[in-house]
Amino acid sequence: MDIDNMKGALFVHLIEFGQRELGEEAVEREIARLNLPSRGAYTAIGMYSFAEFEQLRQAFAAAMHMEGDALSRQFGRYALPLLVAGRAIPLTTHPFDFLEQVHGVIHQDVRKLYRDANPPMVQVAARQGSRRLVLRYESKRPMAAFCRGMLEATIDLFGCAGLYRIERIDVRPHTDFFAEFGVDLKE
Repeated sequence: MDIDNMKGALFVHLIEFGQRELGEEAVEREIARLNLPSRGAYTAIGMYSFAEFEQLRQAFAAAMHMEGDALSRQFGRYALPLLVAGRAIPLTTHPFDFLEQVHGVIHQDVRKLYRDANPPMVQVAARQGSRRLVLRYESKRPMAAFCRGMLEATIDLFGCAGLYRIERIDVRPHTDFFAEFGVDLKE
């Protein structure tokens, strides 16, 4: 399993996100300027270098006049609905119930379908009923801001937009490889 490579689905969605935010021509210019090994041609089932993903993310952030983490967070919000599309997710349950399934069910399914996949560890570290949750993210790839965006989109997807507060509560120095997010829901 090569941790330097990742599945193409996120590449495809990043290109779509860039096209939505910057326009197709601007994205094509960035891809040409970066001189990427893949030339920006991605498939959802292909494997591509994480370094190439980072080049695209940084180029799009600069073109959008954003910090890289802000773009990653916004991209996470964009990508979550696309990544769960077609999955049988009971939206009548609580968002915390869904988050408890991410690592044990969804990421296990990814590993079954794609033996060379290396998804992050995303686990509920603590839960206090339907009001408070601590979500832990750990990965070989520095994508904690993307994880936060996906967390926000998950809660929105369950109809709780504007009814929550998320803060980063790691006790160790903040890195993009590890994060703990405290989530408080208002009832």
